[in-house]
Amino acid sequence: MPFDPTKPASNSQLSSAEMRSQLTALNTDIQTRTTAAAVAASIAGTSNNSNGVGALGLIADVSYNPSQMQDVLNKLDELINALRR
Repeated sequence: MPFDPTKPASNSQLSSAEMRSQLTALNTDIQTRTTAAAVAASIAGTSNNSNGVGALGLIADVSYNPSQMQDVLNKLDELINALRR
């Protein structure tokens, strides 16, 4: 049951079940917001992990070039390691 700011009604007798329900709803809302904020803070800068990986700056050879292929593999390894931080 979500929090209802109209309860308890003004000048009404207090009901323990109603108050418990309201407090439980508020607690759930606080926990949800806290968790969402923590997740947002944790992932805020994750895309920056790969900023240190430079572009290859190569033009593909028309035939197989082992040296160029090794450059691509090395760059892929560099990217994978940067993303694991």
